[in-house]
Amino acid sequence: MTYKLKHLTLFSFLSRFIIFYSLLLLISVNIEAQPLPAYEKLVYSRKIGNKQDELIYTSRFVNEEKGSYFELSSSAPDQKALYRIDAVSLLATYTDVTTYGEDATVNRVSRLLETRYKAKEGELLVSSTDTLGQSLRLFPWGKQQKAKIIFIGTGASVGGFTFELTVTGKEKLTIMGREVECWKAQLGLSGIFGSLVGKTSLWFLASYPYYMVKSEGVSGPPGTPKSSLELIRYEN
Repeated sequence: MTYKLKHLTLFSFLSRFIIFYSLLLLISVNIEAQPLPAYEKLVYSRKIGNKQDELIYTSRFVNEEKGSYFELSSSAPDQKALYRIDAVSLLATYTDVTTYGEDATVNRVSRLLETRYKAKEGELLVSSTDTLGQSLRLFPWGKQQKAKIIFIGTGASVGGFTFELTVTGKEKLTIMGREVECWKAQLGLSGIFGSLVGKTSLWFLASYPYYMVKSEGVSGPPGTPKSSLELIRYEN
């Protein structure tokens, strides 16, 4: 009888410990589910060739029964877009982009229904080039120097061209009238193709909330004009 009582007491203790630990784990998961501010507005000065304008991003956190996500909208003279970004992975699961060109106005809508590819060590999954600036905010800056960028849905996981992100170190930039410390990285094709096409340089704030402060590169295939973004206003 004594043995059974002790055994029952131990079992009860372990059960309560497991429940308590599970609650702690649930709490930590909920905290990590919102890695970025609940609201942000980022205004960039954009230059493409000799043309200069502004690109505005507005992000808000949405919590629904089906899951949490960030609703990201962008606005520029040549494009308006709405994105739904998973709150944990920062993968774009829905995009609605309208582009206003000289010869046509084009609207494209896409939905990410299922992700079957699992990222390996040293890989970063990205579902849209338009939201790359958001996806890279969770990159382990200072801990990882390189990453293979996998654009899911394009067949990049099974071969073809390989995109790489290479962290070159920290730099101090003067943004919005003050000096800030940033992580600098280069993004582009690996190997000989990378040297032919050219790479895009990216600067991300080295402290929370890790937003992109500047980018310089090309906006398309060889022959297209160089483009740049520089943050001129931030609100949260």
